[in-house]
Amino acid sequence: MRHALPSKMLPLLLAATLTGAAHAAMILQPDESTSEDVFVYEFGIPGVFNIATAARVTNLDSQTLNALTPAPAVPFGNFLGSSNTTPLIGALGESRAHDTRSLLRFDLTPLALSAGQVASAQLKLFALPGLRPFDNPTSAKPITTELHRVTQAWGETTVTWETQPSVAGPFTSAVQDGVNQWVSFDVTGLVKDWLSDPSMNFGVELLQPDIVFADSGKPIASLYASSAAADASLRPFLEIAAVPEPATAALLALGLGLAGWRRRQPA
Repeated sequence: MRHALPSKMLPLLLAATLTGAAHAAMILQPDESTSEDVFVYEFGIPGVFNIATAARVTNLDSQTLNALTPAPAVPFGNFLGSSNTTPLIGALGESRAHDTRSLLRFDLTPLALSAGQVASAQLKLFALPGLRPFDNPTSAKPITTELHRVTQAWGETTVTWETQPSVAGPFTSAVQDGVNQWVSFDVTGLVKDWLSDPSMNFGVELLQPDIVFADSGKPIASLYASSAAADASLRPFLEIAAVPEPATAALLALGLGLAGWRRRQPA
């Protein structure tokens, strides 16, 4: 079982196997103050959820929302996710699409790693029950969320639906068939590329390519806990299985700022 780090400690856990394999499992799980993750949306109606700004000109990052008066009716800054819905036309002719996407970026500079030392890397997101306009994925009605490589710089408190950065891909995807569970994306190739050339680390975007409707008639969306989640153990994290050279293993631990250890149980 993964254990959350105390909030005042570096949000980085180095764990080493004590078996014959020289693999170290590193976990990056930043909090809101050190993270870069944001939920951008296309609601199309000013005033929805007490967000008074016009459609698509703000985002749902908690820092942005905390500055709004009155406060939004829903703490969107606690969420990440993606959706794809059929646009509706309201009584006044306004578009009522509720499409959403999310952007995430992990700072890899604390890692004393080369690309060649990365055996695998997984982005882990905790799936939450859906918000009111959406329904939840099930085994009968699963959804696919694509992960795209972002190719352009963006700012957590400034990016919007209309100014979201360019992306390439999809790089990988994950199928989700329920909530209150972890969803994993294989980002090994991306992490290797970012370690080889940190200037190209613009993070990833979550995108739902298809429209899936539940039996209730509501569209199904993915919703994940963000770095602002009250339960620190549910925040997004990057898990890297590394293969340090024996002579550099001790230096690697010191370079990272050792926050804790755990044993990886044999499969």
